[in-house]
Amino acid sequence: MAFDVKMLYSPAHELLLSFSLYKRQTQMKYLALSATWPQEVDNVITSPLKERIASKKDLNFEDLSVLFMKECPEETIEGFFKWLQSKTAGNMYELLSPYVKSALPSDLELQRDEFISLLKEWKVQYFDKIDQTILEGLRNDALHKSHLLETSTPARMIQKASRFIISNEHIRTVYLIPGSHYYPMSLIDQFHETVFITYPVGTKESDQAELLRVTKALSDERRIAILRFLSTGIYTFTNIVSEIGMAKGNIHHHLSILRAAGLVDIHITDDPHTFFYGTNPDITSNLSSKLDTLLK
Repeated sequence: MAFDVKMLYSPAHELLLSFSLYKRQTQMKYLALSATWPQEVDNVITSPLKERIASKKDLNFEDLSVLFMKECPEETIEGFFKWLQSKTAGNMYELLSPYVKSALPSDLELQRDEFISLLKEWKVQYFDKIDQTILEGLRNDALHKSHLLETSTPARMIQKASRFIISNEHIRTVYLIPGSHYYPMSLIDQFHETVFITYPVGTKESDQAELLRVTKALSDERRIAILRFLSTGIYTFTNIVSEIGMAKGNIHHHLSILRAAGLVDIHITDDPHTFFYGTNPDITSNLSSKLDTLLK
Protein backbone atom coordinates (compact mmCIF):
# COMPACT_ATOMS: atom_id res chain seq x y z
CA MET A 1 0.00 0.00 0.00
CA ALA A 2 1.54 3.28 -1.14
CA PHE A 3 0.06 6.75 -1.06
CA ASP A 4 1.35 10.30 -1.09
CA VAL A 5 0.71 12.66 1.81
CA LYS A 6 0.44 16.36 1.12
CA MET A 7 -0.19 19.28 3.44
CA LEU A 8 -2.98 21.70 2.57
CA TYR A 9 -3.24 24.93 4.52
CA SER A 10 -6.34 26.89 3.56
CA PRO A 11 -7.92 29.75 5.54
CA ALA A 12 -10.96 29.30 3.29
CA HIS A 13 -11.26 25.74 4.60
CA GLU A 14 -11.31 26.97 8.21
CA LEU A 15 -13.91 29.55 7.21
CA LEU A 16 -16.02 26.76 5.73
CA LEU A 17 -15.51 24.54 8.78
CA SER A 18 -16.88 27.24 11.06
CA PHE A 19 -19.86 27.79 8.77
CA SER A 20 -20.57 24.06 8.49
CA LEU A 21 -20.34 23.62 12.26
CA TYR A 22 -22.88 26.39 12.81
CA LYS A 23 -25.21 25.05 10.13
CA ARG A 24 -25.06 21.41 11.21
CA GLN A 25 -24.20 21.81 14.90
CA THR A 26 -23.02 18.21 15.09
CA GLN A 27 -20.52 16.88 17.66
CA MET A 28 -20.75 20.15 19.65
CA LYS A 29 -20.72 18.29 22.99
CA TYR A 30 -17.37 16.70 22.13
CA LEU A 31 -15.57 19.85 20.98
CA ALA A 32 -13.39 22.27 22.91
CA LEU A 33 -15.63 25.11 21.77
CA SER A 34 -18.12 26.13 24.43
CA ALA A 35 -21.54 24.48 24.23
CA THR A 36 -22.88 28.04 24.07
CA TRP A 37 -20.93 28.78 20.87
CA PRO A 38 -23.98 28.59 18.55
CA GLN A 39 -25.77 31.11 20.77
CA GLU A 40 -22.69 33.32 20.82
CA VAL A 41 -22.67 33.28 17.03
CA ASP A 42 -26.39 34.10 16.99
CA ASN A 43 -25.57 37.21 18.98
CA VAL A 44 -23.14 38.58 16.39
CA ILE A 45 -24.75 37.71 13.04
CA THR A 46 -27.80 39.45 11.63
CA SER A 47 -31.29 38.01 11.33
CA PRO A 48 -31.16 38.04 7.50
CA LEU A 49 -27.98 35.94 7.57
CA LYS A 50 -29.51 33.52 10.08
CA GLU A 51 -32.52 33.14 7.79
CA ARG A 52 -30.31 32.53 4.74
CA ILE A 53 -28.36 29.84 6.58
CA ALA A 54 -31.50 28.21 7.99
CA SER A 55 -33.17 28.12 4.56
CA LYS A 56 -30.19 26.47 2.87
CA LYS A 57 -31.42 22.98 2.06
CA ASP A 58 -28.11 21.17 1.60
CA LEU A 59 -24.37 21.65 1.70
CA ASN A 60 -23.57 19.67 -1.44
CA PHE A 61 -21.40 22.34 -3.05
CA GLU A 62 -19.78 23.12 0.30
CA ASP A 63 -18.84 19.47 0.76
CA LEU A 64 -17.20 19.43 -2.67
CA SER A 65 -15.39 22.74 -2.23
CA VAL A 66 -12.25 21.18 -0.71
CA LEU A 67 -11.53 19.89 -4.22
CA PHE A 68 -11.45 23.49 -5.42
CA MET A 69 -9.32 24.59 -2.48
CA LYS A 70 -6.57 22.10 -3.29
CA GLU A 71 -6.36 23.48 -6.84
CA CYS A 72 -6.50 27.17 -5.93
CA PRO A 73 -3.09 28.90 -6.20
CA GLU A 74 -4.22 31.69 -3.85
CA GLU A 75 -3.74 31.30 -0.09
CA THR A 76 -6.04 34.08 1.11
CA ILE A 77 -9.80 33.71 1.47
CA GLU A 78 -10.40 36.67 -0.85
CA GLY A 79 -8.03 35.15 -3.40
CA PHE A 80 -9.91 31.85 -3.25
CA PHE A 81 -13.26 33.59 -3.83
CA LYS A 82 -11.88 35.52 -6.80
CA TRP A 83 -10.28 32.41 -8.31
CA LEU A 84 -13.43 30.32 -7.91
CA GLN A 85 -15.63 33.09 -9.30
CA SER A 86 -13.53 33.08 -12.49
CA LYS A 87 -14.34 29.43 -13.24
CA THR A 88 -16.99 28.50 -15.77
CA ALA A 89 -19.37 25.59 -15.24
CA GLY A 90 -17.20 23.59 -17.64
CA ASN A 91 -14.05 24.41 -15.67
CA MET A 92 -15.67 23.28 -12.44
CA TYR A 93 -17.08 20.11 -14.00
CA GLU A 94 -13.64 19.14 -15.35
CA LEU A 95 -12.07 19.68 -11.96
CA LEU A 96 -14.70 17.76 -9.98
CA SER A 97 -15.55 14.87 -12.30
CA PRO A 98 -12.39 12.76 -11.66
CA TYR A 99 -13.21 12.68 -7.95
CA VAL A 100 -17.00 12.36 -7.84
CA LYS A 101 -18.69 9.15 -8.96
CA SER A 102 -22.24 10.44 -8.66
CA ALA A 103 -23.83 12.89 -11.07
CA LEU A 104 -22.69 16.45 -10.56
CA PRO A 105 -25.33 19.18 -10.16
CA SER A 106 -26.38 20.87 -13.37
CA ASP A 107 -26.43 24.32 -11.75
CA LEU A 108 -22.79 24.50 -10.65
CA GLU A 109 -22.46 28.21 -11.39
CA LEU A 110 -25.60 29.04 -9.42
CA GLN A 111 -24.45 26.95 -6.46
CA ARG A 112 -20.98 28.50 -6.68
CA ASP A 113 -22.41 32.02 -6.61
CA GLU A 114 -24.62 31.24 -3.61
CA PHE A 115 -21.69 29.58 -1.84
CA ILE A 116 -19.45 32.62 -2.31
CA SER A 117 -22.15 35.13 -1.38
CA LEU A 118 -23.09 33.27 1.79
CA LEU A 119 -19.51 32.68 2.93
CA LYS A 120 -18.59 36.32 2.28
CA GLU A 121 -21.35 37.39 4.65
CA TRP A 122 -20.32 34.75 7.18
CA LYS A 123 -16.72 35.98 6.97
CA VAL A 124 -17.68 39.60 7.64
CA GLN A 125 -20.16 38.93 10.41
CA TYR A 126 -18.44 36.06 12.24
CA PHE A 127 -15.06 34.89 10.96
CA ASP A 128 -13.31 38.26 10.82
CA LYS A 129 -14.19 38.79 14.50
CA ILE A 130 -12.44 35.70 15.85
CA ASP A 131 -8.81 35.62 16.94
CA GLN A 132 -6.92 35.76 13.64
CA THR A 133 -3.80 34.29 15.22
CA ILE A 134 -5.64 30.98 14.91
CA LEU A 135 -4.93 31.04 11.18
CA GLU A 136 -1.24 31.70 11.78
CA GLY A 137 -1.16 28.72 14.12
CA LEU A 138 -2.73 26.51 11.45
CA ARG A 139 -0.26 27.74 8.85
CA ASN A 140 2.72 27.12 11.14
CA ASP A 141 1.51 23.62 11.97
CA ALA A 142 1.14 22.78 8.28
CA LEU A 143 4.66 24.07 7.59
CA HIS A 144 6.05 22.07 10.52
CA LYS A 145 4.43 18.87 9.31
CA SER A 146 5.65 19.55 5.76
CA HIS A 147 9.20 19.46 7.11
CA LEU A 148 8.48 16.34 9.16
CA LEU A 149 7.25 14.55 6.04
CA GLU A 150 10.81 14.63 4.75
CA THR A 151 11.90 12.23 7.49
CA SER A 152 8.71 10.69 8.92
CA THR A 153 6.67 7.75 7.72
CA PRO A 154 3.55 9.23 6.07
CA ALA A 155 1.20 6.66 7.61
CA ARG A 156 2.59 7.33 11.08
CA MET A 157 2.21 11.08 10.64
CA ILE A 158 -1.43 10.68 9.63
CA GLN A 159 -2.06 8.45 12.63
CA LYS A 160 -0.43 10.83 15.12
CA ALA A 161 -2.09 13.92 13.70
CA SER A 162 -5.61 12.58 13.22
CA ARG A 163 -5.92 9.06 14.72
CA PHE A 164 -6.90 7.79 11.26
CA ILE A 165 -5.12 4.79 9.76
CA ILE A 166 -5.31 4.38 5.99
CA SER A 167 -5.72 0.67 5.19
CA ASN A 168 -7.41 1.15 1.83
CA GLU A 169 -5.16 -0.09 -0.97
CA HIS A 170 -6.92 2.12 -3.52
CA ILE A 171 -6.04 5.41 -1.84
CA ARG A 172 -3.37 7.28 -3.79
CA THR A 173 -3.25 10.72 -2.15
CA VAL A 174 -4.00 11.96 1.34
CA TYR A 175 -4.26 15.68 2.05
CA LEU A 176 -3.75 16.72 5.67
CA ILE A 177 -5.52 19.97 6.54
CA PRO A 178 -5.02 21.68 9.92
CA GLY A 179 -8.27 22.81 11.53
CA SER A 180 -9.33 24.56 14.70
CA HIS A 181 -13.12 24.81 15.00
CA TYR A 182 -13.64 21.04 15.34
CA TYR A 183 -10.79 20.60 17.85
CA PRO A 184 -10.09 17.97 19.17
CA MET A 185 -11.97 15.88 16.57
CA SER A 186 -10.69 14.88 13.13
CA LEU A 187 -12.79 14.83 9.98
CA ILE A 188 -12.37 12.78 6.83
CA ASP A 189 -13.70 13.13 3.28
CA GLN A 190 -12.98 10.59 0.58
CA PHE A 191 -13.31 11.24 -3.12
CA HIS A 192 -12.46 8.11 -5.09
CA GLU A 193 -8.67 7.62 -4.63
CA THR A 194 -8.15 10.89 -2.77
CA VAL A 195 -8.71 11.51 0.94
CA PHE A 196 -8.86 14.80 2.81
CA ILE A 197 -8.26 14.63 6.56
CA THR A 198 -8.85 17.67 8.74
CA TYR A 199 -6.74 17.16 11.84
CA PRO A 200 -7.12 19.18 15.06
CA VAL A 201 -4.76 21.97 16.01
CA GLY A 202 -5.27 23.45 19.47
CA THR A 203 -5.10 27.14 20.24
CA LYS A 204 -4.52 28.10 23.86
CA GLU A 205 -5.67 24.89 25.43
CA SER A 206 -3.39 23.90 28.31
CA ASP A 207 -1.76 20.54 28.98
CA GLN A 208 -4.00 20.32 32.02
CA ALA A 209 -7.15 20.61 29.88
CA GLU A 210 -5.89 17.89 27.53
CA LEU A 211 -5.10 15.62 30.48
CA LEU A 212 -8.53 16.29 31.95
CA ARG A 213 -10.17 15.20 28.68
CA VAL A 214 -8.26 11.90 28.78
CA THR A 215 -8.94 11.17 32.45
CA LYS A 216 -12.63 11.97 32.04
CA ALA A 217 -12.78 9.57 29.10
CA LEU A 218 -11.20 6.86 31.26
CA SER A 219 -13.50 7.51 34.23
CA ASP A 220 -16.45 5.49 32.90
CA GLU A 221 -16.53 1.70 33.18
CA ARG A 222 -18.44 1.40 29.89
CA ARG A 223 -15.72 3.25 28.02
CA ILE A 224 -13.11 1.09 29.73
CA ALA A 225 -15.03 -1.96 28.48
CA ILE A 226 -14.97 -0.57 24.94
CA LEU A 227 -11.22 0.08 25.14
CA ARG A 228 -10.57 -3.42 26.47
CA PHE A 229 -12.53 -4.91 23.58
CA LEU A 230 -10.78 -2.74 21.00
CA SER A 231 -7.38 -3.65 22.43
CA THR A 232 -7.89 -7.19 21.09
CA GLY A 233 -8.23 -6.13 17.43
CA ILE A 234 -10.04 -3.77 15.11
CA TYR A 235 -13.82 -3.88 14.99
CA THR A 236 -16.78 -2.25 13.32
CA PHE A 237 -19.39 -0.21 15.15
CA THR A 238 -21.77 -3.17 14.84
CA ASN A 239 -19.17 -5.45 16.43
CA ILE A 240 -18.82 -3.05 19.37
CA VAL A 241 -22.58 -2.79 19.86
CA SER A 242 -22.87 -6.58 19.86
CA GLU A 243 -19.99 -7.06 22.31
CA ILE A 244 -20.80 -4.29 24.78
CA GLY A 245 -24.57 -4.71 24.68
CA MET A 246 -25.63 -1.08 24.75
CA ALA A 247 -27.93 0.93 22.50
CA LYS A 248 -26.32 2.29 19.33
CA GLY A 249 -26.78 5.87 20.45
CA ASN A 250 -24.94 5.21 23.71
CA ILE A 251 -22.10 3.42 21.94
CA HIS A 252 -21.76 6.33 19.52
CA HIS A 253 -21.62 8.76 22.44
CA HIS A 254 -18.91 6.82 24.27
CA LEU A 255 -16.86 6.31 21.10
CA SER A 256 -17.02 10.05 20.40
CA ILE A 257 -15.70 10.80 23.89
CA LEU A 258 -12.88 8.29 23.40
CA ARG A 259 -12.09 9.78 20.00
CA ALA A 260 -12.02 13.32 21.38
CA ALA A 261 -9.54 12.15 23.99
CA GLY A 262 -7.32 10.59 21.32
CA LEU A 263 -7.74 7.07 22.74
CA VAL A 264 -9.20 5.41 19.66
CA ASP A 265 -7.91 4.99 16.10
CA ILE A 266 -10.17 4.68 13.06
CA HIS A 267 -9.04 2.38 10.25
CA ILE A 268 -10.09 3.40 6.73
CA THR A 269 -10.44 0.19 4.72
CA ASP A 270 -11.61 -0.76 1.23
CA ASP A 271 -15.21 -0.57 2.47
CA PRO A 272 -16.10 3.13 2.10
CA HIS A 273 -19.20 2.76 4.28
CA THR A 274 -17.61 1.07 7.29
CA PHE A 275 -15.10 2.34 9.85
CA PHE A 276 -13.03 -0.05 11.91
CA TYR A 277 -12.04 1.02 15.41
CA GLY A 278 -9.00 0.09 17.48
CA THR A 279 -7.16 1.49 20.50
CA ASN A 280 -4.45 4.09 20.15
CA PRO A 281 -1.26 2.08 20.81
CA ASP A 282 0.35 5.16 22.38
CA ILE A 283 -2.26 5.54 25.16
CA THR A 284 0.08 4.64 28.01
CA SER A 285 3.07 6.69 26.85
CA ASN A 286 0.90 9.71 25.99
CA LEU A 287 -0.82 9.68 29.38
CA SER A 288 2.50 9.30 31.16
CA SER A 289 3.98 12.18 29.18
CA LYS A 290 1.03 14.47 29.96
CA LEU A 291 1.27 13.63 33.66
CA ASP A 292 5.02 14.24 33.70
CA THR A 293 4.58 17.59 31.99
CA LEU A 294 1.86 18.69 34.40
CA LEU A 295 3.55 17.56 37.60
CA LYS A 296 7.09 18.77 36.91
